[in-house]
Amino acid sequence: MKNNNKSKSVETESKQQSKIISVEKDFNGNLEDAIASADDGDVVKLGAEVYRTNGISIDKDITIDGRRGTVIDGRGTSNAIFTLDSAASGTTIRDLEITNAGTGIFGDGATDLTLRNLEIHDIGNDEIVRGGEENTAIALTHADGFEIYNSDIYNVSKKGVGINDTDGGIVSGLSIQDINLEAEHGQSLNAGGIKLFNTNEVTVSNNDLSNINAFYIWNDLTNSTIIEDNYITGVGEDFLAPEFNNMVTVSGIYNEKSFESIVRGNFGEAVGDFLAFDATEFSTETMILEDNDFSSMEINSTDFWANEELETIVAITEDPKEAGFELFADSFFEREDSVLNVFDAE
Repeated sequence: MKNNNKSKSVETESKQQSKIISVEKDFNGNLEDAIASADDGDVVKLGAEVYRTNGISIDKDITIDGRRGTVIDGRGTSNAIFTLDSAASGTTIRDLEITNAGTGIFGDGATDLTLRNLEIHDIGNDEIVRGGEENTAIALTHADGFEIYNSDIYNVSKKGVGINDTDGGIVSGLSIQDINLEAEHGQSLNAGGIKLFNTNEVTVSNNDLSNINAFYIWNDLTNSTIIEDNYITGVGEDFLAPEFNNMVTVSGIYNEKSFESIVRGNFGEAVGDFLAFDATEFSTETMILEDNDFSSMEINSTDFWANEELETIVAITEDPKEAGFELFADSFFEREDSVLNVFDAE
């Protein structure tokens, strides 16, 4: 039987050993040195200052704690402001502004992250990277148990939030606007407000999205997603397709290939022929759709499969680690190349 008293004493000892590091007092304003000095469990406290960096890697479980007036400026770097690997699992980043970089926060293998009270803007606007997860405010992969709360994301060239290959997480209380306005990216190249891909049991709730030149919430090859109480406006206003592929559109919520998803309590407003809500045939089969207020919608729309058999496996697999994009990547890129070649020929 587990010794609870022993577990509590170990936890208490760990908290007692952790320390608070002041960037200003202890490191004379050098943020990178302060973070490098931290150990698991430590809190790095930032001042109401502008910190400039070419990108910081985090490989420990720490808290980056800002305050009103804390700004981290990437000075136009093509890197991410923060890059977190698996050793950074458990990290918290809160109460600060991130700006002027190729990517805001990128995590690969960092689980149980908490990102709270952030302002992320002017991301990916100077250097356009159409592949991968660059040009995104928050991009997390293999990020089981993540939480993103109460943050403002705006003026981003590709994507507000992207979550890939992840089991469990929450995206809530975000304001996301001014995404992909120059149409440098098409949906097939990952533009979007909030994009889920190969995830299981992720909740997207109480977010406010506007002025996004792509799918506002894009739910693709997922299992048991909950999309609820989101407020979506202006779908299709000033729509601009990318020059390299104008066979794209936008919609408010695009439930593309989702197994057993729940869509409820959302408000969506679109203009003209654009859709506030669109669910494909595959998603509609198992979807719960209730108590929404959509100005326009379509269910049972056409699914666009690169490889129907393998994509279905990805969508219904509960553990994202057991199935992923690599299963049908060759088929996907063959289809993409054929589409782009048509426009190159023209």
